[in-house]
Amino acid sequence: MMAAGPDDDLVVGDRYYILASSVAADLPRLVLKHDDAFLVADRRGDFPSLPGAEFGFYAEGTRFLHRLELRVYGRKPLLLNAAVSDDGVEAAIDLANADIPDEEMLGTSGEPAPAALPGRTVRIHRLVTVYRHHLYQTAIVESFAREAHWLEVAWEFGADFADVFDVRGHPRRRRGVDLPPCVDRAAVLLRYRGCDDVTRAAALHFAPAPTRLEAGRAVHTLRLAPGERVELGLTVRATVGAPTALRSLGRPAALAERRALAAQRRAGDTTIAADHPAFQAWVDRSQSDLQLLMTERADGLVPDAGIPWYVAPFGRDSVITALQILPFQPDVARATLAFLAHHQASSEDAFTDAEPGKILHEYRTGELAACREIPFVPYYGSVDATPLFLVLLGEYLRWTGDLPLARALWPAAERALAWMARSPVHGGGFLRYQRRSHIGLEHQGWKDSQDAIMHAAGEPAKAPIAVVEAQAYHFAALLGAARAADVLGHAEVARECRRGAEAVRERFETHFWMPDERFYALALDGADAPCRVVASNPGHCLWTGLARADRAEAVARRLLAEDMFTGWGLRTLSAHERLYNPMSYHNGSVWPHDTALAAAGMARYGLVEPFMTLVTGLFQAVHHMEGARLPELFCGFPRAERHGPTRYPVACAPQAWAAGVVFHLLGAMMGFEADAGENRLTFLHPRLPPWLGWVEIRGLRLARSRLDVRVTRGRESAAVELLSRTGDAEIVVRR
Repeated sequence: MMAAGPDDDLVVGDRYYILASSVAADLPRLVLKHDDAFLVADRRGDFPSLPGAEFGFYAEGTRFLHRLELRVYGRKPLLLNAAVSDDGVEAAIDLANADIPDEEMLGTSGEPAPAALPGRTVRIHRLVTVYRHHLYQTAIVESFAREAHWLEVAWEFGADFADVFDVRGHPRRRRGVDLPPCVDRAAVLLRYRGCDDVTRAAALHFAPAPTRLEAGRAVHTLRLAPGERVELGLTVRATVGAPTALRSLGRPAALAERRALAAQRRAGDTTIAADHPAFQAWVDRSQSDLQLLMTERADGLVPDAGIPWYVAPFGRDSVITALQILPFQPDVARATLAFLAHHQASSEDAFTDAEPGKILHEYRTGELAACREIPFVPYYGSVDATPLFLVLLGEYLRWTGDLPLARALWPAAERALAWMARSPVHGGGFLRYQRRSHIGLEHQGWKDSQDAIMHAAGEPAKAPIAVVEAQAYHFAALLGAARAADVLGHAEVARECRRGAEAVRERFETHFWMPDERFYALALDGADAPCRVVASNPGHCLWTGLARADRAEAVARRLLAEDMFTGWGLRTLSAHERLYNPMSYHNGSVWPHDTALAAAGMARYGLVEPFMTLVTGLFQAVHHMEGARLPELFCGFPRAERHGPTRYPVACAPQAWAAGVVFHLLGAMMGFEADAGENRLTFLHPRLPPWLGWVEIRGLRLARSRLDVRVTRGRESAAVELLSRTGDAEIVVRR
């Protein structure tokens, strides 16, 4: 079904399609986040109320303010500059007044004043931060006029209490009730009682008290002497249900606590320094974005998937992000494993596609989830989160040797293995998916768009579907489980898992290989017919080591052909395929994490030239991204001279596994092979690209040791120098 909506938006049949606003897509954004509270603002720091726009202040899956705009005499100030701090916790915006005609100026009694106020006479320095469900703003108003003058500064605001799925364009069955606003001398309380019978409230407090205050507007009438500065403060507190005892702070105190928390979270992280300024900027931005996306859960920091659409835990995204950064931040893997094990499905539920042993796909807590209008409560419609959980467990043990966690998670690992072995749609020994929930996801691999899995003529594949990358994860999951079983002394289970992995490889090579294409099929449909389509997915088979060595080289060569490689990264679908569209979500766009997985796979097979080609393409793409921030995806148009990649209008930025790309590639450059059991870290064929001279990694953790190393590019390979060591870990370099 297709229908034209407001502003000519196109609504397609996919229930969870994200609408693209033709207005909002043109506007640059500022993003701040702390745990599950975040804001998306324009570069003025405003939340403009635009159709289909994502601007606003959110918490717990709800948009609490959809409008917040600063006005001077009713006019938008002029934007001078806007930036987010390097640590990602504060936005600083410089604004100036526009020209104010004399008939709009106010005198002491509200009568017109005799002189106009020229533009850029008043500076407004706007400071914004988010902390513990609070939005803090300060507008520092400073006059550079030659005479005293009056000034009217207003905050204009509104609360729609939209569920994030409302904002994305999800059609609602019904809506709750807006409660009457409460207006005090310096505060406004906006409330909404949802269909889940929960009251959500936005409490706005102004300091000093405004001259006039209404339910949607706070006006400060100021008399400013030359050189005088006045601070106007606004605090917005978001609450769900009964208000908690959480205190509201002033912005300076909130910022200090937020910065201290960010520093505490970074305290044990590995640090990375490099000789190339652009590469260093990429590393620094990615570290900052990952910190921004972390949310404190019961067992530690777990990455949310992305802002604004995916500020929630996702099984697949969280695990892949944890794998990307595992050598540098192993605590994230630990917390992610514990969180996912805690929420592992224990019973059948068709509505959420839950089956015993499955790892969640997505977990939402907003009004629509509470009313079960969406199945993400949590939702288990993912074929790959469960095997990826086992992959992460095995890799985490490689690096840490964390026996207590291995023991604690072994029952969850056994349940995951049992699910992979017994699920009724796993016909032919392949990991398959088939939706049971009537409002669940039709496709349950990482490409979950409605039209993402197809045959060569363009017709959709019918379930139960075995996507190629799920077989790669299945293979790696069995080996990861074998590693955990070895550590825990379950020798027979370990042998059984390794036999199972070899059986997966044999079946895979027989059924997925396309000799004429020298490539693997995208999927097998419910009748075991291969989807003879060239897509990026087989690159994941290189990443896990599933592909046969001779075929891995052919796959790498095919991925770097002109119809797949744009010059920046790998298209999700070949430009020769029937459904190719470089502006689509999954059928021709470039996803940086997808390209990085394939690149890491090429490094695994010793395919240095194609590996470096992809590393360099992504690195050069970063040059064209604002603030060196890789987005979730970008369009798959061919690279053109003097132009950067074409952006995808509703891509998340920051996005977790896009932020993890640089660390994944760095690990592949190093050729890390960790063995905590033997207390040994091997650098297997380390290599650096020609534009990178050296990298220093400090605080690298293996088991209980900490290592500082410097890796320097050489003619054939890289040299590894141990700078310092705490503990007795051994370093081995194999060139």
